[in-house]
Amino acid sequence: MPEMNVQKLSGEIRGLTRSRRRHDFVLSQIGGGLGPAAVSASLVGMAGAAISIATLDTAETADYVEFTLDGKPLRGWFWRFPFNDGDNLEVVAEASESGVWSALGARRESDGLVAVYPHCFEGRWSHYFSTFRVWAAIMGFTFIVVLIFDLILATKQENFSWSGHAWVYAGYFGFMLPGMLGVSIFFAWLAGRKTEGFARFSESVFRGFGWASPSKLNLRAASNKRRKPGDCRDYGLRYFRY
Repeated sequence: MPEMNVQKLSGEIRGLTRSRRRHDFVLSQIGGGLGPAAVSASLVGMAGAAISIATLDTAETADYVEFTLDGKPLRGWFWRFPFNDGDNLEVVAEASESGVWSALGARRESDGLVAVYPHCFEGRWSHYFSTFRVWAAIMGFTFIVVLIFDLILATKQENFSWSGHAWVYAGYFGFMLPGMLGVSIFFAWLAGRKTEGFARFSESVFRGFGWASPSKLNLRAASNKRRKPGDCRDYGLRYFRY
């Protein structure tokens, strides 16, 4: 996703129309389909995998909205748009040559509820940190499993001794663990780079609202601290408060 030339509009929304539609946000951001991956799978004899990859549906349901704000027509995609006619909103939007503004983020002034374009809820620093935590957890679990299996196999040997096996564990912690940490960082970087466009887009929206430290902002984490009674299950996942 390219950087946006955004502006913040304010006013009362009128003529709101909202519909739930399916759209592929992830693949449209990554740029390209799954064709090459499916071809690669078929070339190595993985026919079943090729069929699964080629038919993978990553489309998801989101709110498509159209409304006017301060006399300006706007439309856009939102994970959830929990607002109604008459609400006073701040909307980060981008002008188009057609005269219809593209709404990218919206915030209700009365209670701080925020709606954003799908998957655009965190800045780049937060995005990469979240991705690293996932890979670090996977590698950490794998490391623990390796230690447990090694210990089980070692204790079955007649000449097993804790003092002798301590050197083996020293090697695990001295070489294997740092190596797995490096692998975690590498794979987190690869995975994060694929969807970094969402994070860059998020930062443009956050700056449009005038929020501090857009790169470190994570709306999901911030919203969990601001949850109120009556917030539905989509709160904190598809719409937020900030």
